[in-house]
Amino acid sequence: MNRLPLLLFIALVSGFQFFAKAQQNNVPPVELVEDKQPKRWLLYAQNNTDEEQEAFLIVQGEGFRRSADRPVIKKLPPNSKVLMITLIPLKGVEQTYTKIFTYENELQDISRRKGENRETFVNIRPLNNDELTVFTEPDCDKCKLLTDFLNKNHYKYRVLDVSTNNKVHNFMFDHLKTANYKGGIIDLPVVMFEGRKHWSIVDIKKFIREYDWKGLTKN
Repeated sequence: MNRLPLLLFIALVSGFQFFAKAQQNNVPPVELVEDKQPKRWLLYAQNNTDEEQEAFLIVQGEGFRRSADRPVIKKLPPNSKVLMITLIPLKGVEQTYTKIFTYENELQDISRRKGENRETFVNIRPLNNDELTVFTEPDCDKCKLLTDFLNKNHYKYRVLDVSTNNKVHNFMFDHLKTANYKGGIIDLPVVMFEGRKHWSIVDIKKFIREYDWKGLTKN
């Protein structure tokens, strides 16, 4: 074989191998895959690695038969796709949903950084009627408005972030069930104080203005 064609052939093979490797590296280790069917939306966790993973998913949606769910945690065999949740769309209603999705390696990283699953980290202790408890999540504008108000007025309160640990999420829903919560959208912040429980607060400024804060102690 002529030397020049041989060199071209080697270069082409190397180029294809490099391209294939680059494509493979761009694939996330674990990803959430959405399959929208006419009567149902299927959310899968796809494991693109050669090792078993564990996926964690929380979904809250509008326009579905079931709008709020407890966290779903499932084992993912190597190179597999596992159904995490099924959403049933309602007719004549626009469907939207928000999610928190992560997988084993990310959870382990968080655990190493913050001590996840330790009692002191998630701070799961019984509710105290004399203590205001606020359930929040990152990037929640209404949550920030509320905590800014509490800080400005030097009120004592307890914050639990539902995105940090599924124990916090479950803890919140367990208490909401005792307040006649029947399911549906949970719009943070959720406020619990003196036996009163408030969820899906539409107008946070009105809530702050009209709520009875007299029982709160100050710093």
